Amino acid sequence: MTRPPLAALRTPLLLLAVVSAVSAAGVLWSRHLDADAQAVLQREQTAMNAARARAQQAEREQRLIAQHLDAYQALAARGFVGAENRLAWIEAAQLANRDARLYGLTYTLSPRAAAPAALAGDLPLKQTRMTIKMPLLVETDLPRFLDGLRARAPGVFRVVRCRLTRLADAPPQLHNHPELEAECDLLWFTVTADEGATR
Repeated sequence: MTRPPLAALRTPLLLLAVVSAVSAAGVLWSRHLDADAQAVLQREQTAMNAARARAQQAEREQRLIAQHLDAYQALAARGFVGAENRLAWIEAAQLANRDARLYGLTYTLSPRAAAPAALAGDLPLKQTRMTIKMPLLVETDLPRFLDGLRARAPGVFRVVRCRLTRLADAPPQLHNHPELEAECDLLWFTVTADEGATR
């Protein structure tokens, strides 16, 4: 049996080895490019999903705003949303006192504070305490005053407590002279998203 000449096969074998090495490098390089492309595709899909989720959230919020815009504007016009309007509260109390034909009043306003968490929920709800003292002729003057204040209220308030006391132990007079004094604590509520605007 004759052996093939190695010298004649050397060049084709060398060429085969070079081609195999280049092919293997090409396969490895294409796998590396494929892995990079897969990573880029995964990042792009994640970014696209996040953008889609943000768009859906924005659409939900837009529908929610459109659904509640009229109610929000009504509350803002009434003085519930935004900065507290102490002057309007005082004027409303004075006008309610005048409309009920009472004998004047005195008031004190406390600084605005955060409302209790159980009452506020997730809202930035604030409350301002107003204490009102006024002389009354009869007990029914107090409900008339509070009804008048509710009708004129430039905001949302709640009566915390009212206390009636007799000014003197003397028997009732025949002329219209106040013999009772009412002291009421009211809480005025406001919602503001700007924490820097609270005072």
